[in-house]
Amino acid sequence: MNHLLDETYVVFDLETTGFKPEEGCSIIEIGAVKVKNGNILDRFDVLVDPEVKLPPEIIEVTSITDDMLKGCIKEEEAVKKFLEWAGDNIFVAHNANFDMSFIKNAYFKYDMGTFKGNVIDTLGLSRFINPSERYHNLTVLMERHNVIWDESKHHRADYDSEGTALVLYKLLKLLEDKDIYTLEELKKYPRILLYRK
Repeated sequence: MNHLLDETYVVFDLETTGFKPEEGCSIIEIGAVKVKNGNILDRFDVLVDPEVKLPPEIIEVTSITDDMLKGCIKEEEAVKKFLEWAGDNIFVAHNANFDMSFIKNAYFKYDMGTFKGNVIDTLGLSRFINPSERYHNLTVLMERHNVIWDESKHHRADYDSEGTALVLYKLLKLLEDKDIYTLEELKKYPRILLYRK
């Protein structure tokens, strides 16, 4: 079993038309980095045409516009390409339940079977490592762990996934203080490892 610091991770982030995939909201951007030993090996970023007009609040938060998405690939193709690129590596996201709700919904919508992978939530990881801290959003974590961060680029999937990847390695190193070194040991903590093979 590899040390957690030696695993390969797919750190990803989604931008979406809203918050509830079960009510018809869909993905408009998938951004991800493949990272090992703190080094980014590869990047994935794709804009997705949701085939509906974006709500004004989504445009405001993400700076993604209807014109930017016109003619882009559709959600089914985007998710399948992402999963193929990601391979059998460990998935990571900040507030991973949100992002995974869209991935799981895509599996259902497009008859892709069932997601079978390991998913680490950096939000749960941060809360576990720093239980006395009140805030654990991405912006706060960048400052807390001395990661260079441009707030003006926040809420674009590619930038957020890269920032999350840098924070991930800081958090994994801190797990050693709690005698947690492998994915197997992490399986005892369901708020950190949300999905497991």
